Parts: sequence; C-alpha cells; structure tokens
Amino acid sequence: MPLTKRSQARVLALQALCLFDALGERFKDELDRFLQDRVNQADLGWKRGLRSKHVAFARSLVAGAWEHRVASDNLLKEHVSGWTVERMQPVDRNILRLGLYELLECPETAHQVVISEAVELAHQFGGTESPAFVNGVLDGIWRGLAAVTGTPSESKDGKQAGGPVDHRADVASPYEESHEKHHGSV
Repeated sequence: MPLTKRSQARVLALQALCLFDALGERFKDELDRFLQDRVNQADLGWKRGLRSKHVAFARSLVAGAWEHRVASDNLLKEHVSGWTVERMQPVDRNILRLGLYELLECPETAHQVVISEAVELAHQFGGTESPAFVNGVLDGIWRGLAAVTGTPSESKDGKQAGGPVDHRADVASPYEESHEKHHGSV
C-alpha cells in the first residue's frame, strides 16, 4: 500500500533527524534543500514530489523533534531500562524522538496514528527488532502519561471510553517537566 503524503513527510523528517544527529547544527542550513530534493524523493520510489504543505509538515516535525531532543532523550532514559539513548541504533533513536515530539506536542494527530506511523518507519528503516521496540517504548510512555492525567482507558475496539479525549493541552508538557528535572526550573 502506498504511503500517504503525511507518511512521506514523516519519512523525510526521519531522514533529516538522522542527518542532524550525525552532522549537528550545521545541517540546519541544508534542511530546506534536503526536504525539497526531488532526487532524494525519487530514490525513495515516490513518483511525485511532495507539495509545499507536506514539506512544511516535515519541516515542522524536524524542527520540533530536534529542538526537543534533549527532553526526549531524558524521557527515554526514564522509560527504557537496559539501554542508554547513546546505545540505541540511530534510526530507532530518531524514530522515537520524532514519535515523542508528535505524541506530546501535536494533539491534532491521534496517539494511535503517531505510534502506528512510528512503527511503520521502524519496519521500513530499522532492524528486525525495531518495530516492537519502538511500539513498546512509545506506547509505554503514552500509557504512563495517560495514567498520570486520568485519560480514559481504551475499549476493546481501540476507541477511548467516553469519546475522544485529548489530555495533552490540559497538562504541562512532559518535555518541560523532564527539562526542569534535569536542568532546574527556568
């Protein structure tokens, strides 16, 4: 099944995050060129390039995930036992950063969609165990957050009991809490 344009934007966002991870801030000057590169998109098997609104979506995901990477890494340290963030495969680490950013800061996208998209990225670009690892980590962090905020549990059909409730706007961002925990109050 072909990827949706938003899924394609997530692929580009993941690639860009991996480049940021490898090259650091100096990649910032190349980001727009990379996201619009039709050769890169063709290499991914896409017959048509992404429209500007999907490139903008990819750019916002990259910018947000990269900006929040320290806080994401702190959340990962708190929730992943037996692994350091540095020991994680770079692709897995950046899929998790992307997924955490979207889970915690983009309430317009349902958490099930975010986790499913991250797992699909892990299938496409990660190792054999990456999909289960990514799913377990993101789902565990989401459930932990839901337990703290009192989000209704999901019914057997995957829908939230009592209708859709998104608690992300009602609580302080775990990014802020994690940052304060590790760096003190701002």
